[in-house]
Amino acid sequence: MQKYFISHENLEALVIDGDDAFHITKVMRSKIGDKILVSDQNKTYLASIKSLDFNKVTFEIIDEKTGNMELPVFVSIFQGYPKGEKLDDIIKHGTELGVYEFYPTLMKRSVFKLEEKKKESKLVRFNKIAKEASEQSYRTYIPKVVDIIELKKIDFSKFDYKIYCYEESAKEFEKSNFKNIISNLKPNDKVAIVIGPEGGIDSSEVEYLNKLGFIPCGLGPRILRTETAVFYCMSAISYEMELLK
Repeated sequence: MQKYFISHENLEALVIDGDDAFHITKVMRSKIGDKILVSDQNKTYLASIKSLDFNKVTFEIIDEKTGNMELPVFVSIFQGYPKGEKLDDIIKHGTELGVYEFYPTLMKRSVFKLEEKKKESKLVRFNKIAKEASEQSYRTYIPKVVDIIELKKIDFSKFDYKIYCYEESAKEFEKSNFKNIISNLKPNDKVAIVIGPEGGIDSSEVEYLNKLGFIPCGLGPRILRTETAVFYCMSAISYEMELLK
């Protein structure tokens, strides 16, 4: 059953419009009476389609769905801006795994050069990817892609735990920092995870992060690609906090 995030106003009006209406009619080829889930990121409802149009779909609410699908901790990913379209997959699959918010981060070894006039359109596209991934994975909340920003312009003061994934720690067979941190997480803790772009985190950035109280973490003995590290971290946190012993 497909889930759709809509505005609170549309929820009250029992209307789905825009791209979501097109998706229901043309992509899903839904029919009157088909069941869908609708949510305003506060409550989720089982609904039945009453009328169909390319630009507008109306529905009636059948029942409220309960249950929180979110990780019990708030994980913010500060992803060193990678090459090509890797960030699309990082946002899509990171959303499925429970990331709370993303910051595409400009770091010394990022090949990507930000054109300010294209920044807003990129953020719109990234947030659309997060919305669609949230619907697919039945998230309660859509993670926000907050900003494309330089590492040293980020305020990390709100976080309870701050780590950076560091390939040099892996090469030196450091195996305990990440495990110790996630083993001690408590519900509602805020966690910042910095992941370098291709080529890793520059030594000057390592020094800067250390001064801010970040902990360097190896993610096992193998060196991961930048687009793999977030999935490793989120899977480990989910395993630790969401699966019963």
